[in-house]
Amino acid sequence: MSNPNTLRLVKLPSNLANQLRESVEEAFRSLGNEAAVLITYYARSRHNVAFNDLPVGIEELDNALAEILGPARRMVVNQCAEILNKRLGVETPARTEKLSDLFRQVEKQYQRTSKAVIPNSLGLGSASS
Repeated sequence: MSNPNTLRLVKLPSNLANQLRESVEEAFRSLGNEAAVLITYYARSRHNVAFNDLPVGIEELDNALAEILGPARRMVVNQCAEILNKRLGVETPARTEKLSDLFRQVEKQYQRTSKAVIPNSLGLGSASS
């Protein structure tokens, strides 16, 4: 039986998964290059986070950030939310201290948006026939 807290982003297109990965990297760099290298190294060596596979393993990255930054990890999450909002043109407020929660919010918003766009692009829901 799968863990209900496990992040399921398998339905996301690869370009959205890339945006998520890149937003994490950019948020780390906003702390300074040395800090970004340290966080990345710690997450890889202590928590086996494979950054190329993100968002898979995002929970372990959350654990690493909690150990390294403590409550200050919210700063990284907020920065990541701002980056995603700009890149994706969405309004996803960061109401959490976890990247995994932020990614779930983005996933839900993406799924709602894609469901609304697909019928309209097919001419469904249009009054003119």
